[in-house]
Amino acid sequence: MKKLLVTGGSGYLGQYLLPAAAREFDLYATSHMAPVAHGKSVFLDLTNRAEVERVLLEIQPDAIIHAAAINPGQGSAEWMQRINTDGTRWLAQAAAEVGARLVYISTDVVHDGRHAPYTDDAPPNPLNAYGKSKAAAEAAVRRECPGAAIVRTSLIYGLDEMDRGTEGFVNRLKSGEELVLFSDVIRQPVWVDSLVAALLKLVNLDYAGLLNVAGRQALTREEFGRKMLAWWGVNGDNRLKSGRAADISGTIPLDLRLVVSKAESLLEQPLPGVDEVLAQQ
Repeated sequence: MKKLLVTGGSGYLGQYLLPAAAREFDLYATSHMAPVAHGKSVFLDLTNRAEVERVLLEIQPDAIIHAAAINPGQGSAEWMQRINTDGTRWLAQAAAEVGARLVYISTDVVHDGRHAPYTDDAPPNPLNAYGKSKAAAEAAVRRECPGAAIVRTSLIYGLDEMDRGTEGFVNRLKSGEELVLFSDVIRQPVWVDSLVAALLKLVNLDYAGLLNVAGRQALTREEFGRKMLAWWGVNGDNRLKSGRAADISGTIPLDLRLVVSKAESLLEQPLPGVDEVLAQQ
């Protein structure tokens, strides 16, 4: 079996990715929390270049899925730079050194939300610290490991475990706070099962460069939030409000629609939208 190293094994995506990957690969996974439930646990400090090199030279993975990141709300702009940008650069360099196939998970937030829909090769123009850290990471991957696949994805959700965004909404409602959902922010949420299947296929495909992997259905953040709260049986009553991101901040990209036809053709799999996924349950 091929050796696969997955970073970010304790994250939301990692919890779905690891059991699927363990069926197909000799799996190694990093986690900043408890030891992973699937595969061999690996400690990896992405801020330490020498350690990144040492770990990859020791494991000699055939492939790497790099999912570890500091996401919005999880850390400062400085930590996003250290983990998302610098750590990804060290990993890409080490992957090239050991000859490992690299699949890097980026984000639609590298775009400014003013020129949608975005094709796979649309140049980034990020508005906020998170987007800037991921755009810089994309550039580092393309420079240091040209054969890598770079996946731009959107809001990730599953129906077996509540996604982090919805969990945050629920916690606010439980605490009695008012919850404002943006009616002017458009995303294409991706079902985690679809994303996992796509990533594992990309490990075995000879594809280099950028690829949009998101659900086909474009929804406002409000529409998506309400659908997820309804799925989990959460009633916001009169504390659930509609608002506009444009009235709050100029660093929130508004329209992040992605063209996903290339991914569907290349991967030979549909990328269903939220309504389609919910209707199948």
